[in-house]
Amino acid sequence: MKPNEMDQKINQTFTRIIPDVLVSVLSDCKEQKGMVVIMTQKKKANRWFKCAAAVAAALILFVSGAAAGQFYRVNKAVASTISLDVNPSIEISINEKERVLAVNAMNEDARVVISNMDFTGNTLDVTINALIGSMLRNGYLNEITNSILVSVDNTDPVKGTALQQKLAGEIDSLLQTETFHGSVLSQTVTSTDELQTLADTYGITQGKAQLIQKIIDHNSFYTFNDLVSLSINELNLLTNSGKITLEDVNSIGTASDKAYIGRDAALSAALSHAGLKQTDISFSKIELDYEHGNMEYDVEFYYGGYEYSYEINALNGTVISYKQEKEDDALLFGNNFSNNSDNRFENTASPAPTASQTDIGKDAALNAALNHAGLKQTDVSFSKVEQDYEHSTMVYEVEFYYRGYEYSYEINAANGSVVEYEIELDD
Repeated sequence: MKPNEMDQKINQTFTRIIPDVLVSVLSDCKEQKGMVVIMTQKKKANRWFKCAAAVAAALILFVSGAAAGQFYRVNKAVASTISLDVNPSIEISINEKERVLAVNAMNEDARVVISNMDFTGNTLDVTINALIGSMLRNGYLNEITNSILVSVDNTDPVKGTALQQKLAGEIDSLLQTETFHGSVLSQTVTSTDELQTLADTYGITQGKAQLIQKIIDHNSFYTFNDLVSLSINELNLLTNSGKITLEDVNSIGTASDKAYIGRDAALSAALSHAGLKQTDISFSKIELDYEHGNMEYDVEFYYGGYEYSYEINALNGTVISYKQEKEDDALLFGNNFSNNSDNRFENTASPAPTASQTDIGKDAALNAALNHAGLKQTDVSFSKVEQDYEHSTMVYEVEFYYRGYEYSYEINAANGSVVEYEIELDD
């Protein structure tokens, strides 16, 4: 109801409540001309008039308050918060009519995108269109980094999901052209104090903070500090690498890997180092990963009864680390180095273990380490068991995590005794 219409309604209500006694009063005055008329009902009429006026005033206040509350709720209150993340991080507050209340830049890149544009009062569609256009013009969205994350925070899950799907579709249509194809990640956000603290600390939106936290929940080797500096495109590549499957995060399109050498080149680099050809190997697996501050390809393949594992720098194709082990998981030899592709698989440190040596197996080695730590397998969040050869003795290297600490053990492969162990804070 418009303000002038509301005033008319209130005036009409007030008029109906007060009786029109003017004609009656004038008539009485005419008939009793010259006489003193005693108004015996004066007090009652005044009291009735005051009551009517009080009721009318209360009604006016009630109607005015309800109308003002409704006006504020529909037009001024924040109904949803939408965040857009590429590397720029932007938050948009809207009312129930999907009109923009505020657009906030969460970092310096976002300030470049928003520039001097004022979106207050605009429709959400117009605002999204303008922001995506600015990201394209300023090079934040391009063939190399083509991914954007849209997150919706609404206390009503049904409305939040509907708005999320609508925006993802609209943004996807803006990013599909003859020369450019984008990728859209979308999610609803459950706002918490922890997410808000992370967003404030790192200058990002709660949407990006939630996405990073979901990735960490699926891979405890990552930390928030590791991933917060990555763009949404890099995070999108990680989530689609085959190692991580995120629930409640919808994906449209394919993240661009044009900044990197590509899977085929990574496999070729590993095969070249091993002195093999692709026709020699029986199986290969290639996954993009992030470790030690680098995007890298994890490459595995099999040849001659051995499994070859490589870490290849995703930017330049250099070999970061490699190892070769028998298919029954008996490690033959390994080497870690940086930018040294001339070294080949050479076992010069120690002789290979003999086949007659007793082997308790991986499960027994893990149990030996857990027993020593006073833990059960259900207590730990992650475990890794690999065979190694240390000082002419076959051992199992066991790692697991419990309550923020990393436990590292070397277990004698012949008898299960603890050769060495270390417990350190997982940073």
